[in-house]
Amino acid sequence: MTNSSLLANLNAVFKRIFENPAIEITPATSAKDIHNWDSMNHILLISEIEKQFGVEFELDDLISMNTVGDILRALQLKNI
Repeated sequence: MTNSSLLANLNAVFKRIFENPAIEITPATSAKDIHNWDSMNHILLISEIEKQFGVEFELDDLISMNTVGDILRALQLKNI
């Protein structure tokens, strides 16, 4: 999957989880940029990403996911 299509698919997940159709993420997007991206919604977000892409992340992966770019890199390491 190309980086741009991966980002587009991730953007759809963000819109669903945060119930905001206006969200437009970039690799630099972080929790401070999205209202309600707190620890609870982070877990929901990661769970939905795992379902969407058919992957499972390790705890170390979760801890290091601070930006959308971190999530993209973690997915690419899973060969998505």
